[in-house]
Amino acid sequence: THVRMATSFFTLETEAARAASSLHIGRTASCAMDSPLLSSSAPAGGRIGKRCSGGCRWCAISTGLSCLVIMGLILKVYWVFFLYARKYQWGYFVECTLNAGHIGPSCPPTSWNVPPGGCEALSGDSQPFLMLTADGLSTPEAQSMFTRVLGEAAANHAGSLGEETSTSGDVSTHLPRMGTHGVVYICDANYDARLLDPDNFIDCMTYCGYRRDELMALGASHMACVLLDLAARADETNRSVASVSLLPFSSSASASDFNYTDTDIVSLLESASGVFVEGGEALYLLKSLRRPLQLAVKGSGHAPSFGDLLRSRVRSRKVAFIGVSAGSIVAGETASVANFGSDRGSAELGWNFTALQLVPRCAFFPHFLPEYEAWVQQYAHNLRKLCPDCGVMALPQCQPWGFEQASGASLSRLDYLCAS
Repeated sequence: THVRMATSFFTLETEAARAASSLHIGRTASCAMDSPLLSSSAPAGGRIGKRCSGGCRWCAISTGLSCLVIMGLILKVYWVFFLYARKYQWGYFVECTLNAGHIGPSCPPTSWNVPPGGCEALSGDSQPFLMLTADGLSTPEAQSMFTRVLGEAAANHAGSLGEETSTSGDVSTHLPRMGTHGVVYICDANYDARLLDPDNFIDCMTYCGYRRDELMALGASHMACVLLDLAARADETNRSVASVSLLPFSSSASASDFNYTDTDIVSLLESASGVFVEGGEALYLLKSLRRPLQLAVKGSGHAPSFGDLLRSRVRSRKVAFIGVSAGSIVAGETASVANFGSDRGSAELGWNFTALQLVPRCAFFPHFLPEYEAWVQQYAHNLRKLCPDCGVMALPQCQPWGFEQASGASLSRLDYLCAS
């Protein structure tokens, strides 16, 4: 429309008016327009063409700078995932970032819990440092929660170091220096899941490298990779490092990451400020957590399991617990929710699903979707026959849950962290 009006104006006016009209169009229309009005003009038209060309250059430069600024802001928020996300981790990141408003229930999903709202837990100084997720650290909010929870546990752990007595006896000198924000990484659930589905699960050796880079980028001072099951530990430590394919930016994991004795693992736990429990097969993980450790126990006392020691340290607020999927399931009163779709592994546990009970009287259902509501309601009904006060909490994708510090209240609802 602007071009037609300008052309008509051109045929009626003098040469001077034509030049002025050309200048007006050159400023208001797109510089990319190759108009005869501009190209056929005499001296004034030539000057306009130069000005238009300069405007195009400035337009391109400003557009490019704007794109760089936008890309910089995106990288600032998501750089950890751009560097370290792998396989289903990348899928979770895309799902949580691009489709946050279109997947699962709205956040917080409290109306889907049984009872509605969620389980209750003591607040204030009795709250453990806890973070449970379905999909790991897949959002900036989840990454910030991890940094905050680990930092709070590290400060509390530092204040209790002088009061502690080692459970493991002699401390090995070959153990890594964990630092003030050290994390023990438990890979048992992922190990078993990879045996079942090698196409969609990464081997623990590779995962150790990915998670180490991710967690250290978010504030961990070091991460020690551990397998509790003895057979799995032997298998992973015998793996050739040369056969492990790592991302270009990932630190090189080696067999020494899993080559620890039970005594070593206890020492690592005692020096850590956080325990990160990977997802996979929850019942295999629970079995590994229950295995009595091979320690030099004084007197006639029985050897504790790693789960026993972990529960004690989490409840005393000396270590933070971060669970992913299966890792979140075992944090509750019972892991029986893992029988959703299959009861594989139940017989090996003697059908006893008692979990770590870090959150008493509560079961956690990761990857919840609204279409699972009927199953959750039936599961809660059956659970209350054995545990009348127990409830069920949904853990949908992209909606991590963690304790928030509360003051002035005797009880506090469990809190979800919703994307902003």
